[in-house]
Amino acid sequence: MTTAPLVDPADLLAAAESVEPLPHTVARLATLVADPNSDIGMISETVSLDVSLSADVLRLANSAALGHRANITSVRDAVVRLGISTLLSLTLASRVGDRMLQALPTYGLQSGALWERSVAASIAAEVIRSRARVPVPAEAGTAALLHDFGKIVLARHFGKQILETLALAAATDGLDLLETERVVFGLTHADIGGTVAEAWGLPLTIVDGIRDHHEAHEDLSAVSAAVALACAMSFEVTTRDADPEERESQVARRREVTPVMKILQLDDDDYHEIVARSRDRFDEVADRFGG
Repeated sequence: MTTAPLVDPADLLAAAESVEPLPHTVARLATLVADPNSDIGMISETVSLDVSLSADVLRLANSAALGHRANITSVRDAVVRLGISTLLSLTLASRVGDRMLQALPTYGLQSGALWERSVAASIAAEVIRSRARVPVPAEAGTAALLHDFGKIVLARHFGKQILETLALAAATDGLDLLETERVVFGLTHADIGGTVAEAWGLPLTIVDGIRDHHEAHEDLSAVSAAVALACAMSFEVTTRDADPEERESQVARRREVTPVMKILQLDDDDYHEIVARSRDRFDEVADRFGG
């Protein structure tokens, strides 16, 4: 395989930057959530100024999936009930979820599988936040939710033919898909996803969390470490009965994320507990939404 990319990386970055923008209020909300100096009042006011977002937040707060009975009628109460991390993840999900339902055969993902894996990663990131022995900022769950959005850009911009080329190149040269992306595109889906998040005006912690989700070294931020670990766990969260080959892959993934577990001060027992709790939460969400 030639070392020169088969496509112009600048063209791909331009495609990422041209993705339909998020509503300004959503980007502002993400900035507030990532700002340690913001408070519930500022966040509630931002939501309240957007009629559509206010309606969504009230609907989400009263959703049966949250397991509450008392009816919520104010935005502030809705924000308190949801929590700022869940608020941001659910708000982003309502804006981008429909774009993540398509099948991506190159990556072995059937229709809906990318969205399922993304939700699982977001849930795992939330459990990691509660289990880590270092503070993990609230935006980790949102970065985990969006970690694979770059694959959508690749599929939409280049279509079936170039993705088939990607799969063929990986099979021919014995490389994993991430390394093959670097060869074919000069960039990876993680780079592209980070560019989309940056173009959306999302906080740098989210941008870096997306770009770094395949990294595993001890210089990562707490958000990037949590996202990388959550993404590595996402297959286990959604799959209970793995075959022997997949179980071997799971063990390999656990070894690869050892550096990020050190950042978060987690051990093997924590890993298994996080996966188990994330599975339970994921199954609950899937059941209530008919998954």
